[in-house]
Formats: sequence, structure tokens, C-alpha cells
Amino acid sequence: MGARLIAPEHNGKKSLVSSTRQPTPFGRALRNVGWLLTGKGVGAVLSIVYLALATRSLGVQKFGQFSLVLSTAQAVAAFAGFQTWQIVVRFGMAHRERPGGGDMAALARVVRFCLLLDLGAALVGCVLASIAMLLMQDHFGWSPHLTRNALLFSFVLLLSVRSTAVGVLRLHDKFATGAGADAVTPLVRFIGAGIAVWWHATVTGFLIAWAASEVLTAVAYWISASRAAPGLMSHWRGGLRAPAENPGLWRFAFVTNIGSTLTVASRQVVVVLVGLVTGAAAAGNYRLAYQLSQSLVRLADMFARGVFPEVSRADASRTYEGLVALVRQSGKLAVAVGGATCVLVPLLGSPALHLIAGAKYLGAYPVLVLLGIAAGFDIMAVGFEPVLLGTGHATQALVIRVVAAAVLFIAVALLMPPLGVIGASIASLIASALLLAMLVHAALRLIRGLARSAA
Repeated sequence: MGARLIAPEHNGKKSLVSSTRQPTPFGRALRNVGWLLTGKGVGAVLSIVYLALATRSLGVQKFGQFSLVLSTAQAVAAFAGFQTWQIVVRFGMAHRERPGGGDMAALARVVRFCLLLDLGAALVGCVLASIAMLLMQDHFGWSPHLTRNALLFSFVLLLSVRSTAVGVLRLHDKFATGAGADAVTPLVRFIGAGIAVWWHATVTGFLIAWAASEVLTAVAYWISASRAAPGLMSHWRGGLRAPAENPGLWRFAFVTNIGSTLTVASRQVVVVLVGLVTGAAAAGNYRLAYQLSQSLVRLADMFARGVFPEVSRADASRTYEGLVALVRQSGKLAVAVGGATCVLVPLLGSPALHLIAGAKYLGAYPVLVLLGIAAGFDIMAVGFEPVLLGTGHATQALVIRVVAAAVLFIAVALLMPPLGVIGASIASLIASALLLAMLVHAALRLIRGLARSAA
């Protein structure tokens, strides 16, 4: 920004000119997203391979058990964990952008506080996971061996904290570095899944592979964060002062925690509910369809994560004209990609299921169609939610998530008993459509207010 650029040659000579053009917020967001997608692009390809290895080698019943363990552990992690990366970006941006070179000491205290929050939440999650896995053992008749391994996997998942490190990298615009760290997850899962199949595929083998990916990804993120900002974690003193120095931090932390819980945990809980009501095999089919449909949503979520720092930066510097343009452009792109997803998933779903999992999983196609359309709505939603979170309207975003989650569980309770797994899929579609409608309404109303402020 403001760097000197080499102008075109004239008469064989190069001239240096000062560039006064600054990249737009949307341009910076797309650059950030490009780096995020670099890691996710590799992951998307590898995830198809290791998903195929798991479904084909474990079989329907064992893959269902594997799905139940993953969904239960991920639901607990979402319930207990805080989105500390958002806290680092939201509150750290003001310290970093402060005139005079920024207040790095205050920023360091925010980072240390967030890491303490991550660790405390992980310990609470371990207690909750112990209770959840014992209940699953009683209901499904799991062996003590499987229950112990499921519990150990949950502990590893919960204790491999990296959200704060993610926030440090995004705060310092190190999206390329983050892409490299993020690519560790699918790479290790791919290698681990291959080893698990070679050693006679078992649920335990795949759990070990997934656990290893969590640990190594966390290590990669923390090494990258310490190199990007070496002074932020030099000592632990002062971290507990961060809430007093940053008014609204606790409120933002709990609001984003509840929002994340409702977003991630509610969908994972549906997988568990499908298993409780219809059995492990149906849960495996539902998770397979859900995972395939959500692969595009995860890519779109990278877009939201790239946009969020730019919204926070514009809000901190009060550059509302750029913020209004950023939100409008982001919304248009998200709607276009989401609309394409709604069309492509039904068209390509059956061949994809046959290629990845085999003919025995083709019964999941109707579920995939419904969840694919829901995924399209979710992709559209990611173009609008960052404006609420990045401008201090996290509570409004939370209320919308609460309403959508309540509708999801009410619809599941009403539709799954008569319709089974199809009923659960219809419930997800209804909830996603409602979530999109409410986020669009709230974001557009906020944009109109910001446009008046910028006028």
C-alpha cells in the first residue's frame, strides 16, 4: 500500500512512479480469499480421496460409527469453544491500527487472553465429551475399546487449540502462511487414511489419522503465528487485563461462541439425532451427504473469513464508503456462487456418490440434493453475516442464528419421525432458507444506514 511501482518502459528506460491507488477493501478481501483457497483447494481434492477410502473400506455400518464419533466430538468442540480468532481480529485491529505505530502491548494482552480462553474452553469440553461418549456407549452398545478411543479422540480434538493463532495470522494479513498451515489437515488425513486402509481398516485407525491431523495442524499454526508476531507470546503476564482494556470483549466472546455453537453444533447434533432415531447406518449416509454438500460451504466460508478483517478495518478507521462497496460486492459474489451450487449439486450428486463411495451409498442421493440446496443458501449467507460481526452487531447475528437453530430442531422433531433421514434433510433446508432471508434483511438494512452515513 502506497508502495513505489515500476511504470511501463519509455525509450528503453524504466521510471519509478509513486502509486497513489490503494487496493480496495474488496480487492484485499479477494487477495486474502485467494490465499485461503490455495490451502482449501488442495484440501478439497484430498478430502474426496480420504472420504472415499473411509466409506469404501469401513462399510456402511462402521462408517456410521465413525461418523457418530466425529459428529459428537465436533458438536462438543463447537459448544465449548470460543471463536477467538474473531476476537483477535475484532479487538486487535484497533490496537494495531492505532496512530503512532499501534499499541503492540495491548494487542499482546488480547492474544494471551484469547489463548487462555481457548485452553479453559478445551478443559470444559473434555468433561462434556466424557459424558457424551458414555451416553453414546449405552445407547449404541459400543464396546469399551471403541468408547475409550472415541473419548481419546475427543480429547485430542479439543486440546489441539489453534483459533487464537489463526486470528494472529489474519490480523497481520498472513493469509498465505495460514493457507500452508491449513493444508496440513487434509494432507495428514490423506496419508493417515491410506495407512489405516493398508493396516486393515478399522474405526480406530481412522480416528488416529484424524487426531494426528488436528495435532499437526495446531503445531503448524502456532509456529507460523510465533514467526509472524514473535513478541505477542513472549510472556503470559497481563492477559487477564484484556477484558478491562477492551470494553465489550466478554460480550463479543460469548455472542460469537453461541453463534458458532448454533451454526456448527446444531448441524452435527442432527447427525447424532439421525443415528439415535434411525441407526448408525443412516447416520453414516446423512453425514456422507452432509460432508459432500458442505465442501462448497467450507470454501465459501473462506470468503467470509477473508472479508471479516476488511470489514473490521473499515469500521475501525470509519471508512464507510469502502465498507458499503465491500458488502455489496461480497453479497453479489456469494449469491452467484450459492445459486450455482443449488443447481450443480442435484445434477452432479449421483455420479459423485457413485465415484466416491460406491453404489451401496446411492441411497443418500435424495439427502444430498436437499442438503446441497441448503448448502447453496448457506453460501449466500456468508456474503452478509461478516458485515454484522465486523461492525459491532454480533448480537443481531446471534439472534438470527438462535431463531434459525430453533426452527431447525422444531422441524427435525416434526419431520424426522414420519420421514426419517429425509425429514432431517428437509428441516436443514428450511433452517438454511430462513437464516439466509434474515441475514439478507439485516445486512441490507445496515448497508442503507451506512450509505446514509457515508453520504
